Amino acid sequence: MQAWHHHPPGGTEKLKIVKADIPEIDDDEVLVKVYAAGLIWMELYWQLYEKEDGTYKTPIPGEDYSGVIVKVGSKVPEGLKVGTEVMVFVTKAFSSKHSTDGGMAEYAKAHFSKMIPKPQNLSHVEAASVPLAALTAWQGLFDHAKLKAGQTLLVAGGTGPTAIWAIQMGKMVGARVIATAASEQSFKLLKSLGVNQVINYKEAKLESVLASENVDVVFNAVGDEVTKQALKVVSEDGIIINIVDTTVGDLSKESVRDSFREPFFRKEDGRTVVFFIVDMNVQQLTEIGNLLNEGKLKAVIGAVYDFTDVVNAFKQGETGHAHGKIVVKGPGL
Repeated sequence: MQAWHHHPPGGTEKLKIVKADIPEIDDDEVLVKVYAAGLIWMELYWQLYEKEDGTYKTPIPGEDYSGVIVKVGSKVPEGLKVGTEVMVFVTKAFSSKHSTDGGMAEYAKAHFSKMIPKPQNLSHVEAASVPLAALTAWQGLFDHAKLKAGQTLLVAGGTGPTAIWAIQMGKMVGARVIATAASEQSFKLLKSLGVNQVINYKEAKLESVLASENVDVVFNAVGDEVTKQALKVVSEDGIIINIVDTTVGDLSKESVRDSFREPFFRKEDGRTVVFFIVDMNVQQLTEIGNLLNEGKLKAVIGAVYDFTDVVNAFKQGETGHAHGKIVVKGPGL
């Protein structure tokens, strides 16, 4: 089969398309013919691929993907069978014997607990855009921030793939939603999602615009500089969810690895800053799938690339200018 391998350390220059064997599955695993895979440009720089001896794993990129089951192990539940369309999230950050196997290949395998049937009204491209980003928003807003109706949510980096889900989920539960962006295209997209207020981050600092706002939750999809600004605008008992990097404190490499397993919390003048790594949750992803089927949430695709064009897909991701999720189609599709 065709597959993309990444050979860290390094970025897009370390991506290579190769011929590989179709994976063999265990009794509790499923083999999926991949129709589309979501792209995470930061994956090329993850420290989790470094082994304790200083060498590196050679991963197939792509934590979330969509496709059709072509083979099932004997211990796989009846709801997943040959021919079932599924969306998969393999959560590489958490220890697994197959933790480096991703979806940028003709076929991919995963434990049955890492997938759900694809929502019927989604294409495979749309489905591949959902698991990682939507679950990150869900867990950040509801598991950690406990967002509820009537609160004010600030989403920094509003047109990013995860931020778009955070905006939709905030509106869904009745929060007032503020988002940052810097282009007319971004402003138009945010208004279509129902954002109550848009801040042009190139023209104004958060504290100058939000001095009179009572911001309860900040969903930071940008990085540490926004965290510093957000500390000036979030309420005294508010919470900042940081999903991009671990610069919420002086973290060693060992601390970063620990944060894959447990969220990292820091208190700053009564305010809570959280960095966490999303994990697969079948119940939550199923609920998100139901909301997609009901039209209460929607997948927003920033760009779609052919399988042979993965390098350019990652390069676009690195620019930070995608309006939604970047998705790569499976080989020959």
